[in-house]
Amino acid sequence: MKLLMENWRSYLAELENIEGVGIPKKFYISIRFGKKLHPTIMKDLSEFKIVKHAGKASSDIVGFADNPSNFMQFHGSIRDATIVMPGKDFAKVNDSVVKMEYDNPDFLTQDGLKALYRLFEKNQDDESHAVRIMSTIIITDDELKKLLNVTGNLEVYHIQQFLQRTYDKTGAALKNNLDKINNFDTFYKVIAPVIMRELEATESFQSETISEYITPEFIKHFLKSGIVKAAKGFEEEREWVVDSNVLNVPPSSIIYIAGPTVKKKELFHRMKKGELTGAEKGVLSFEIEKMNAIMSDIEEYGLDTKYKKVIITDMGTFNAAKNKWEKKQREMKYELEKQQEMPQAAQ
Repeated sequence: MKLLMENWRSYLAELENIEGVGIPKKFYISIRFGKKLHPTIMKDLSEFKIVKHAGKASSDIVGFADNPSNFMQFHGSIRDATIVMPGKDFAKVNDSVVKMEYDNPDFLTQDGLKALYRLFEKNQDDESHAVRIMSTIIITDDELKKLLNVTGNLEVYHIQQFLQRTYDKTGAALKNNLDKINNFDTFYKVIAPVIMRELEATESFQSETISEYITPEFIKHFLKSGIVKAAKGFEEEREWVVDSNVLNVPPSSIIYIAGPTVKKKELFHRMKKGELTGAEKGVLSFEIEKMNAIMSDIEEYGLDTKYKKVIITDMGTFNAAKNKWEKKQREMKYELEKQQEMPQAAQ
């Protein structure tokens, strides 16, 4: 079943779309690159677009980020290339540019939980993926205790055990009713009856422990908290989407391609120019092959003439910079955690 996007668009109209949200200076998207493995992607890129082709993990919308850390996280490891796109130029060539709202249950459940499927890279047509989505909504022991106002671990343990047993059936209900889900309320109306029926069918001693807690009101709070918690795990990525499986790339963009890993920058530049000695060519045969393939793809698809710049990154230099960046991120996180602990310790 392929869902239409009307519900998504109508909700965006209420949110004022990008008119009420400042467009960032730059957007970032990490992609696969190379004709040998991705000929379709290369053709699309030469036509100034990135297409979300149908597959096992297709959400029919294309995600990108306004956070430059996207570059450091994905470039050369999870993805082969990174495109840096000027925000204003991007907005001119794409319709319905949507900023992900990680703390808005109505936004996250809109159009059959399309936003949440996008974050988890799951396919709405796959029932096993629906089960996976439902399993991400489980909340932690501490959250359950706060929600139920209980202190004992036994109740929480039994409630979690029960909820885990419902995921197959709630996943099936989600998959079979995606077209009925337009906001959190309609999501709740699909899922809550399934959980209540499972509770009625539970005959073990466990039902006596949990029956007083598993109420429609609890399910509503549980689902709302769980959806937001699942989404906020991705909040640092600061993701946006276009409400289409095609993202248009402005020609003013810069494409950074993860090149060979060479220890010295000077050696890398001589490799690009084809100025290596015979001995160096023997030692760097794998890196040279990778460089030649990249250069061939750039030339075949005319990328260097179609985009503002195409830059092949020396992954030796890049990884050294990435290590420094990750170290700084860890230090900043540690300092923040220390600052948060200080007021508690003073109480």
